[in-house]
Amino acid sequence: MKLRYVVIPALVLAVGVACSPRHTGEGAAGMAAPSAGTAANTGVGKDGPNKPKNDYNISINYELGMHCTGFDFSYCCVLPPYNSIQAQVIKTARGDKKWPEVVEADPEDHTVLKDGRKRFKLAYGHIDNTYSEGSKLAYWNVPYDVNGDGKYGDNENVANAYFTHLYVYKDLKGTNPKGTSKDSEKLFVGMQIPVPQDNGPAGAAAPSPMKGGFLHYTGEEGTIVYTKSPVLDNVPIVLTNPGIWDALGLPLTPFNDSAAAKNPLTLVESDIQPFQEAWVSLLDADSGEPVIDSHTGKPVTFVGTNPIDIPNCANCHASKTANGSKYNLYKGEYAFWKGLGASDWIASLKATSVSILEMHDDKNGTSFLKNYRQGTRDITNRLGRDPVLCQKCHADNVIGVLASKKMKNKSGKEIQVPPLTQAIHTVHQTKAPLPDAEGRTASCQGCHPAHRQDGKMDDYPITKDGKNAYAEGDNRDASGGCYVGRDVHANRNKDKDGAGTKEYLNPVGQWLQANVSGIGNGKGGKGLWCTNCHNQLSRELYQRDNLENAFKQTGQTLRDKPLSEIAAAIGVSQRELEEKYLDPKVVLNGKGEDTPGKSGILLTWAEKRTVPDIAVIALQGNGPLVSKDADGDINVSILSANPAVDPASLKLPKGATGAAAVPYDAATHGRDYWLSPGAPHCADCHAAPFVEGQGGVAYPINQPGKYSLMRYSKGHAGLACQTCHESIHGLYPVTSDTDVTSYRQAAQYNPDGSHGPLKCASCHVTNKAGVPLIADDEEHVWEGKPILKDFEAAVAWMHASAPDLGGKIPDLD
Repeated sequence: MKLRYVVIPALVLAVGVACSPRHTGEGAAGMAAPSAGTAANTGVGKDGPNKPKNDYNISINYELGMHCTGFDFSYCCVLPPYNSIQAQVIKTARGDKKWPEVVEADPEDHTVLKDGRKRFKLAYGHIDNTYSEGSKLAYWNVPYDVNGDGKYGDNENVANAYFTHLYVYKDLKGTNPKGTSKDSEKLFVGMQIPVPQDNGPAGAAAPSPMKGGFLHYTGEEGTIVYTKSPVLDNVPIVLTNPGIWDALGLPLTPFNDSAAAKNPLTLVESDIQPFQEAWVSLLDADSGEPVIDSHTGKPVTFVGTNPIDIPNCANCHASKTANGSKYNLYKGEYAFWKGLGASDWIASLKATSVSILEMHDDKNGTSFLKNYRQGTRDITNRLGRDPVLCQKCHADNVIGVLASKKMKNKSGKEIQVPPLTQAIHTVHQTKAPLPDAEGRTASCQGCHPAHRQDGKMDDYPITKDGKNAYAEGDNRDASGGCYVGRDVHANRNKDKDGAGTKEYLNPVGQWLQANVSGIGNGKGGKGLWCTNCHNQLSRELYQRDNLENAFKQTGQTLRDKPLSEIAAAIGVSQRELEEKYLDPKVVLNGKGEDTPGKSGILLTWAEKRTVPDIAVIALQGNGPLVSKDADGDINVSILSANPAVDPASLKLPKGATGAAAVPYDAATHGRDYWLSPGAPHCADCHAAPFVEGQGGVAYPINQPGKYSLMRYSKGHAGLACQTCHESIHGLYPVTSDTDVTSYRQAAQYNPDGSHGPLKCASCHVTNKAGVPLIADDEEHVWEGKPILKDFEAAVAWMHASAPDLGGKIPDLD
């Protein structure tokens, strides 16, 4: 039942997909990319539903549920463009008793798959999306004084300004030859390591171009850069787990080449294509010729989703809804761009930037628009200054900025700038909660994008003037988007089109299925809502974990306990647990705002709440034991990355008088946001073994003894959970009409053409029950019974037997 993790022996053929010969873009080495909608061998395999239909499978995943960003950074930027392609390559079983094998790289060249004496490369790209900068993106062409000398030199632009807090010493493997933290030894992204145009931020070290590139293997260490926290230098940021092929942080936009061929000022909202189609093809490393699959006789190419969308800020900020009668600069900015022939949408986006900056200046005492030149005809720098990059002041864990600046507020008091995500979510949820008839906030998909691949704007969740289109109904009835109406949690047809097994829910999940979702229990419900997962309960459960084996859920945890026991452990009544944590609702005050202190939604972003612990550190007297490096930066002494261990069991360093666990906000001004302690987990609702593995490799993004984020978790034979289930917010089976890319993607692998998670027969030869024929040893037993003729039992065994190594590559030879 296990896959072997080896460098594969000499074989000629590789992964199978029946790609159409019609092309819209050019790939690596002159290879033509597949055309849109031709996602490979999606039907029943020629050998039937019980044998792999491909020689190899190439998974295609991404690191974010849906990246949400703008594309014009000449005014300001909340998040930079950053979409990765992540893949694993599996050689499928060649016979009844043969093992599948996970393919690794040539140790001497991590762009090459080594197959005995044969060498292959993984070309990649996006269908009809081969470039970004120019008509789709203003990023490299927007000047920014990166080094602060008052002049614009080479490579001084927004693209090179955004990641200057990240650095390496030698390579992307975390190598630090001198064992130093001295700033003069660091190579900073965007400065000593400039970011080439249309590349990801690691482009100079591991090229990741939009066009003509090859996936890079992350090896035993993963892809690692460093950043600095307020109390620790050289904080490792694992951008990609070990054992993954990736193209890192591509500046992908949701505009296809064909749409952007027109004047960019005339782009309209329906041009957005949020579920971009990434492709990966296996090529001969020497000739560049495509490898041909033995099943189809066609090139080995797979297609997968890479989601990118644009937020709906303009619906409020380019209208009176946000500006009222007080803020009016947006009107002139809108008129200026309309005078140049811009579409209503483009003009509204420009006006929105000015609205946001004007309001920020007024409410927070900043001076972003001090030199704003409203009357100028200049279209390149209307602010009269460098663009406003939010993370230059606000901490934001999602891009590795761990320290916020201090500033004086309007009353003259010095304050520490709050984390970016806390600042944005708190003000918007408070001022514009947009409840539906059930009391659930619509701000999630009202602000976050909800565009569709067909370009239609019918039944869009937010009106043109920023109101909830479903204020008198149910948010979940919207036509779909990055989450709503998209993946298995909102797929009302999941059991008829791909799910394959039961839900396996713990008490939290059982309550949500019965009281909210109504899917999978015969109630014909509408699925979960965003706040059923993104809430404070996820943190409370995480804080109380001390796991020995995450898949078997041994050790200490609340997750398998009844709701009454969970409520008692976190200090609330069961009713409060249900109403404020499990299904939080808007609590309107007299102004029509959500109410801090009463709203469970606002509790998720509150300043005063449980923040899980990050580590056990050494103490000296009444504070931490610290040392200073050559630059005078302080560094605490971490004794255990698992904060749940008994401090008394740890050996103290010289000078320490004790040890204690400390919370994440003691180490990063970004608090726990976007990290494993601050994000939802499968294990919040699902029973073991249908859960993530524990963290470790990616510490401090995740932690040993605690459940990892799903995107960093590995399961069966070291396969990423995403390999079989796809990525968060797009988990198989997706609905057939919202995310059409993922819908086709699953069927590439399953021999029966189904759209759910990958079945055993995708890689193994199985019996009629769908269980691998090799599952006949003494170890292949689940709950006292052999699994060979029981598919449900086999799936459970496969999850439970996964190596729980924190993200490392397992040794399964």
